[in-house]
Amino acid sequence: MESIETLKAKISAQREIIEGLERILKLNEEELANANEIIQMYEQISEFARIELQQARETVKAQSEAQGLGRDELLGAFTRIKALEDANRKLRQESDRLRS
Repeated sequence: MESIETLKAKISAQREIIEGLERILKLNEEELANANEIIQMYEQISEFARIELQQARETVKAQSEAQGLGRDELLGAFTRIKALEDANRKLRQESDRLRS
């Protein structure tokens, strides 16, 4: 049978092991908490990037639509100018005919 001193030494060694394991567990819990925070930050960054990309796409679409409107207005203006020039030519022809 073991002596009381040997048993006390074993209990002390086991306490040290338990305390060491508890410190390791605490460190692991802190590391896990840090990892969770990092994951949340990456998710926020990802969401921000997604929103930025969506806004950029909407900006490009709006610019394209504005250019399309400008092009349509320009074509309409040229069509109107052509019609006015044709009308002026006919008026001049009519004026010339009446003078003759």
